[in-house]
Amino acid sequence: MPNIPFAGDIPLSVEGIRREFDQLLDRVWHGGLSTAPLDGQDWAPSIDVAESSEAYEVRVEVPGLGPDDVEVSVQSRIVTIKGCKPPSAARGDDLRRVRTECRFGSFCRRLELPTPVQEDAVMARCKNGVLDIVIPKKPEAKGRTVTVIAEP
Repeated sequence: MPNIPFAGDIPLSVEGIRREFDQLLDRVWHGGLSTAPLDGQDWAPSIDVAESSEAYEVRVEVPGLGPDDVEVSVQSRIVTIKGCKPPSAARGDDLRRVRTECRFGSFCRRLELPTPVQEDAVMARCKNGVLDIVIPKKPEAKGRTVTVIAEP
């Protein structure tokens, strides 16, 4: 058998290769604003960010979690979302898990927003496994339209 360097890192099954490829695509496509895809974690909840002239709206999928299970903080232009999703409870000691796809464990996502925000006016609401965060922009970040006056 040939000596393969880092053989433990090479998936030896088609399923393992597919999983590695899926993880690679997840890391590429979960970009968001200025955030590492999964911030170096094995998993993290999916995040959508939208922007209006008044505020940023962040939506985070946190199925199975409630308001007491997540923490949102804003400092300068950095939004941090932390939480912990416990593993699903075993229904008995005699059960053997046949397949486990549900993600669990601690997570921490950080987003760097492009403009200054009003830290003291941030609102967060968690309902039906979705965390919605509204982050108002500072007035100077909203910009303004200037009326041009004609000279006589």
